[in-house]
Amino acid sequence: MRAPLKNLLEKLGVGYVLTSYQTHPWSYIDHDKGQTCSGEVRMNPDENEFEVELLMMYDTPPTGQAPIVQLLYMVAKAENDGEWEIKSLKIKNEDKTNAISGWGQKACKLFRECIKKMIAEEMPDFDALFEEIFKEDTGFGGSTGQGGGKKPKIKPGQLLDMKKGAGF
Repeated sequence: MRAPLKNLLEKLGVGYVLTSYQTHPWSYIDHDKGQTCSGEVRMNPDENEFEVELLMMYDTPPTGQAPIVQLLYMVAKAENDGEWEIKSLKIKNEDKTNAISGWGQKACKLFRECIKKMIAEEMPDFDALFEEIFKEDTGFGGSTGQGGGKKPKIKPGQLLDMKKGAGF
């Protein structure tokens, strides 16, 4: 997914262009469950790369789970033509780069939906949002999400000759 920096940041919920070392954080704490969800977009010192991260932190982690879980980690880099491109994506430490059609757009949407939940003072259900947003496209075009085949060209003159069995 390629886009100007401002547009890409807007897709992530950042309403302005980040500069060197600048971050845009969000967080929501559920004191009853002892959970904190934290999201952040941060620009590198050279302003040619930014990272997106979503963490879940537990006061008392579930059995067998670490106290901090990185739910999403994404890196975008500046290209020579001034556009920016998402280069990598990890979901719960599993590489999802190029794993599904539209992975970059879907990752931005997933992050943005989690941020919306935090702003609304709700704990995002990351797994449910991931399943909903990253499901394979099931249209006639298969998993590419590109749709069906070529559209037929209909010539108006042929429609008038339908009685003769001319067809398209």
